[in-house]
Amino acid sequence: MLKATSISKSFGVVRALRGVDLAVDAGEIRALLGSNGAGKSTLMKIIAGAENPDAGTLELGGQPVTFTSTAQAVDAGIAAVYQELSLVPGLTVAENIMLGRWSKVRRTGGTVIDSARTRTDAAAALELLGEDLPLGALVGELSVGQQQLVEIAKALSQDPRLLILDEPTSALSKGEADRLIALTRGLGSRGIAILYVSHRMDEIARVADSITVMRDGRVVTTMAVGSADVSTVASLMIGEERERAASGPFNEPDDQKRLEVEGLTRQGAFEDVDLTVRRGEILGIAGLLGSGRTELLRAIFGRDPVERGSVTVDGVRMGRPVERTMIKNKVGLTPEDRKTQGVILGMPIATNLTLAAFSRIARGGLIEHRKDRSLSALTSEQLGVKAASLDDEVITLSGGNQQKVVIGKWLAAGSEILLLDEPTRGIDVHAKQQVYDIIRSLAAQGHAIVFVSSELEELFEVCHTIAVMNHGRIVHRGPAADTDLSQTLALAMKEQSADDR
Repeated sequence: MLKATSISKSFGVVRALRGVDLAVDAGEIRALLGSNGAGKSTLMKIIAGAENPDAGTLELGGQPVTFTSTAQAVDAGIAAVYQELSLVPGLTVAENIMLGRWSKVRRTGGTVIDSARTRTDAAAALELLGEDLPLGALVGELSVGQQQLVEIAKALSQDPRLLILDEPTSALSKGEADRLIALTRGLGSRGIAILYVSHRMDEIARVADSITVMRDGRVVTTMAVGSADVSTVASLMIGEERERAASGPFNEPDDQKRLEVEGLTRQGAFEDVDLTVRRGEILGIAGLLGSGRTELLRAIFGRDPVERGSVTVDGVRMGRPVERTMIKNKVGLTPEDRKTQGVILGMPIATNLTLAAFSRIARGGLIEHRKDRSLSALTSEQLGVKAASLDDEVITLSGGNQQKVVIGKWLAAGSEILLLDEPTRGIDVHAKQQVYDIIRSLAAQGHAIVFVSSELEELFEVCHTIAVMNHGRIVHRGPAADTDLSQTLALAMKEQSADDR
């Protein structure tokens, strides 16, 4: 059904794909695995018409195809569901499922959308999924898991010959995931070829016929699913040359406990999490998408509620954390999505840097301009924010400098315990090294830092200690020097038994 030959793609000096060959039969479910940067997403986008290759050819059903748009790929019978959802929050479930393909009827004065036909067609797609979502509900009011189901229903409504599913169960409950896996197997039995991107080996063993492993823009191997165990796949994904990192942190932490987490639980996200971070320690948390990493950081910070457990800061037990109290106790959180949650893009750099420092720059409820400017200038200089003026809007900065502002906001507020969620996402290699140096320097000054990243290599480059999350539980914790990349990845991918859970 699909044959990709010698596909290559570069973005500037970065070679994302290097002569990739891939063939998938009709009815075959092919799992595609690889670490971040392996080239999986780029390959999927080329097949789906969202990117053009620099070299190489594609065949679909034995016929050469060239796509200059996703619409052409859809017309040819290719549907894709990406990690980043492409839904319109202000439209209904039915309207999103049939987005861009609404039935229309002529009425006096013009042509309008046939709402009844749109609902009927959308209901048929949802019936394939075995889900009963309210067709008239606004998508923006649904849970993330329900939105994921709408995205999948939209793909199925296109009656594809080739279906691309990129981490399709990451936001689904166990019941929803089980139904999706059964549906995927059923689609394969009907002759639809499926490319299934996931790192969950328990899931892959249940859904896939074969596995292709990618690394550094190349296909390493393709094998039957029955001959792939977790350790073997993890080693193939990492490769010998990347097995050991890294320059490591600058300092050795002391014995003073700055952050203690005991039995923290929120059902469906994480359970019975225990963590300790010492003065000067950088604790890295590894885990796959959906493992509970982000949810854990948000809960420690008090942004999301917990059902049981406690957080202790510098010996003071917070109980169930509350965001305002955590900030007063010098805890800061840099979120995964800096552009929507970490900074206000249309406001000046200086204003963003002091957003969380009101108590330090205000008197009698009014901001003192001189203090505000002095603190923002000092923080900007400390972190090396490169800007023509601190009066420039944050949106004018590069990704790396935006991330410095996100971190700087909490330093300006006096935070000494930092929860960093994907702090290098979307920034270039040089900017990453600058962020690593900032984190190392802060640890050397006595800050306690929790560093969540989906790029395992950088955890080993920066952290003293590595903890691994799997299905909402900490399944391993130990010194980074005594752990290797493939072992960490295998622990994150491994299915957890009932006893483990």
